[in-house]
Amino acid sequence: MTEGTWDLYWIASDPSVRGQGVGAALVSAMEGELRRKGARLIRVETSAMEAYGPTRGFYAAMKYGEEARFRDFYKPGEDLIILSKRL
Repeated sequence: MTEGTWDLYWIASDPSVRGQGVGAALVSAMEGELRRKGARLIRVETSAMEAYGPTRGFYAAMKYGEEARFRDFYKPGEDLIILSKRL
């Protein structure tokens, strides 16, 4: 229902390899493949919970920016954050 917009639904790496570039390599490979397919925008949803701070930092390092925030989405005090990156 969109033209050139993709969702990154989930990405995870084993805790034993975190911080070693595995996640960045996966995201970079995905972005390269999507560019070849003519993608123009990638959307990611994450949580504002404190436990997701490293996740938000990872996406910020990968140049994903906050587009929207739904306050109290998961439960009172836990927001949904929508990030995006233009390719």
